[in-house]
Amino acid sequence: MTEYAWPATLRPSRLSFYLQHNTLRFVSPVTRATQVLRREGARWVAEASFEPLGRVQAGVMDGLLAALAGSANTVRIWDWRREYRTGDPRSQGDVPTGPYSFSDATIFTDGTGLVVGSGNPSLAAGAPRGALSIVTQGWWPSTVAVGAGDYIGLGGRLYIATAAVAASGAGTATVAIAPPLRAAVVVGEPLVLSLPSVPMRLVSDDEAANPTRPGPFAAVTIRLEEAL
Repeated sequence: MTEYAWPATLRPSRLSFYLQHNTLRFVSPVTRATQVLRREGARWVAEASFEPLGRVQAGVMDGLLAALAGSANTVRIWDWRREYRTGDPRSQGDVPTGPYSFSDATIFTDGTGLVVGSGNPSLAAGAPRGALSIVTQGWWPSTVAVGAGDYIGLGGRLYIATAAVAASGAGTATVAIAPPLRAAVVVGEPLVLSLPSVPMRLVSDDEAANPTRPGPFAAVTIRLEEAL
């Protein structure tokens, strides 16, 4: 299996991207009381439409889909709706509270500055497989660490923060996440906060279908699911 990078020239015009849970419901036929079992196997799924695609972009797309060979190979994609964490200046002009540094990371001689970004967050403690929260460090003190719905890349997998969290004065934060950790993680592992991605594969061999009126433009819609 080969894992491909997503071509930077392709951005969807429409997107559905969400975490598909794997639960089992038991409903009493008498009282309709319901019990729900949460099982492993929650996965990210996506449906992305690309329209219109010019001749060159359509070629890039067709080439990628051919390389993916149906569900045989994978490609790393992300949620184009939120490519950066809350407070990242690149996210819709939102600027975090707190000090800001210059581009070379220097600050003023009195200790204040213009610090941009999230610091260098990493895990402050290990966590076992299946954990629903992670203890992190390295945030700018007393600022927003992550917002609800922010994405976090960890160990090559994608997680979503289920609630907003502010960093402590020491720059630590405990972040509730979903899905449960795919694998145990160790202290010091860095967090990916810019374009955190997940390996996905096409759900069928027919995803390259492109019903388009012959002409200069093309339209393609593909469906993907996380490669577990």
